[in-house]
Amino acid sequence: MEKTINASNQTFILEIKSTRNHTWQGTILWVQTQQKVAFRSALEAIKILDSALTAEGEDETPNLQIV
Repeated sequence: MEKTINASNQTFILEIKSTRNHTWQGTILWVQTQQKVAFRSALEAIKILDSALTAEGEDETPNLQIV
């Protein structure tokens, strides 16, 4: 299952590979930067997206990262 999210003119593709332990596991692809990162829970996915969008407003190059 894939879901495309467009937030603040950024596009992320979430690929849900499994739903073990009542949560999602999969990957997030940031279309603009072609960065891809795996996540192990829905909460971790939300934190990754938040870190990417928060870093976007700063002077540094934004990265998808597990926090």
